[in-house]
Amino acid sequence: MTGYSVRWGALHRQARVYAELTRNAEEAHVELRAAFDRDRNTLGQDMYGAELAKKLPGMEADIFAALKAHIDELERVASDLNVSARNYEGADQPPVTRG
Repeated sequence: MTGYSVRWGALHRQARVYAELTRNAEEAHVELRAAFDRDRNTLGQDMYGAELAKKLPGMEADIFAALKAHIDELERVASDLNVSARNYEGADQPPVTRG
C-alpha cells in the first residue's frame, strides 16, 4: 500500500489506554454510587436540604446517565481501535496460499 502507513501496534496500545480509562470510570461510578447511597439522607432539615432532597433524584439520574454514556463511549473507542488494528495487521500479513 502506498501513500500512508499505519502502526497497528500503536492502535493496540491506545486501545489498552482506553480500556484502562474505562476501568477507571467504572470504579468512579461505583464509588459515586456508594457516596450517593451513603449521603442521600444527610441533606439537613432546613429549607435548603428539603429543596435539594426534591431535586436530588433527577440530578442523580442525570449524573449517572452521563457517566454511563461516557463509559460506553470509552468502551466503543477501545473496541474500534482494536478492530482497526486487527484489520491493518491483517492487511500487512502476506496472503495465505492454499495448495
